[in-house]
Amino acid sequence: MKNQIFVALSSFAEHDKCPLELLKASGYPYKIHNTGKRITSSELLCNAYDAEVILAGVESYDAKALEKLPNLRCISRCGVGIDSIDIQAAKQRGIEVLNTPGIPTQAVAELALTMFLALSRNLPRQIDSMRDRKWERLETHLLSGKIVGLIGLGSIGQRVAELCNAFGAKVIAFDPLVAAGIAEKINVSLVSKEQLLAAADIVSLHASKGPDKACLIAAGELNLMKCGAYLVNLARGEMVNELALVDALSSGKLAGAGLDVFGEEPYKGPLCDFKQVILTPHSATNTIETRSNMELMCVQNAIQFLQNTM
Repeated sequence: MKNQIFVALSSFAEHDKCPLELLKASGYPYKIHNTGKRITSSELLCNAYDAEVILAGVESYDAKALEKLPNLRCISRCGVGIDSIDIQAAKQRGIEVLNTPGIPTQAVAELALTMFLALSRNLPRQIDSMRDRKWERLETHLLSGKIVGLIGLGSIGQRVAELCNAFGAKVIAFDPLVAAGIAEKINVSLVSKEQLLAAADIVSLHASKGPDKACLIAAGELNLMKCGAYLVNLARGEMVNELALVDALSSGKLAGAGLDVFGEEPYKGPLCDFKQVILTPHSATNTIETRSNMELMCVQNAIQFLQNTM
């Protein structure tokens, strides 16, 4: 019997067995990728060859991969972003693409706020200093009164804005797709990208990657930023030119940065050497509560698709 559902996630039902129990109870044959690592292209094509539905992570589903999955009818993405999937190619092959919107919003917003506070209070350096048995009082700042610039004001950006408002920060945003009324409702001023970069003490990326996959923050954008500002990226690694960021940190143009996503992962590059930089391993949504809820919705989407198309 062919496996109608293939779970391509690097981890599944680790802390909450409900998604696995729901999958078992559905009665549909399934197979789970259980190496604990992100699935490779060869592993995907081999193990998901006969799958009708794939429970997907952030691995790539380009036109060539989709062509080699002849039975695939649905990709149920465990997460919000679907830019790793060639939507046009999927549409041409009649493959439906589903995701789990809304669930990761709070987790990503909380990590963004954590980075804002940690960078403002110079926590990375203070922690390192105390570990070295040094009693040093370093320069720190309040988040209150600072200007936080959000590039992208979707559901996550809006939640970040609300949290920043609670700390007394002024929030500005660049998002050509968001109506002024939505921004005004959460006390956010919409500005151009150039205005945002020049004014913000903290620039935080929460945009979706466009079809052109253009880099949003490169040397030119970094040069527009305030001297001593911070850059935070919890969106997509490709949105920041990491070498240009290294240069901006080395020169002192930026006081620090916080990144959860990288152009190539796992990341082991030069940003690891900066004490004023906070790096996390693409874990913004990886709280136990968020992960469990996303996996459950991902399974529900897969089962509902199969039930509706039988």
